[in-house]
Amino acid sequence: MTMLSNEAQIRYLVQWFQEWSDLQRSDFLPIMAEKYANKAYVNGITSSISNVDFRDKPMSLFECRVKLFKEWFMQWTAEQKESFLNRISEIDSAFADKLNAELENGIPHINNEVNGEVLED
Repeated sequence: MTMLSNEAQIRYLVQWFQEWSDLQRSDFLPIMAEKYANKAYVNGITSSISNVDFRDKPMSLFECRVKLFKEWFMQWTAEQKESFLNRISEIDSAFADKLNAELENGIPHINNEVNGEVLED
């Protein structure tokens, strides 16, 4: 089996992203936010896509592509992750805005700290 280069992986994901519906993109948003936040995504959103283990039916093509994204993302360099993010932002600026909002506001920080401010108990 031939391994894809990281650049080829990014090209595939960009192509797939372009093909996805708005609903699929909205399903992908929390998954991407989790990866770029480098933390567990906790914002009251649970995605069946992120917990694909045992199922009665085969995974959809979309679910397979999300699974590949998760596997590939871990191997990318910081520059490659930034390149993927930039390319997605060029394709769908509204998606990029939502992602940035999630990264800035939707991901709880440790030690009761959010955006540099310590929250009172």
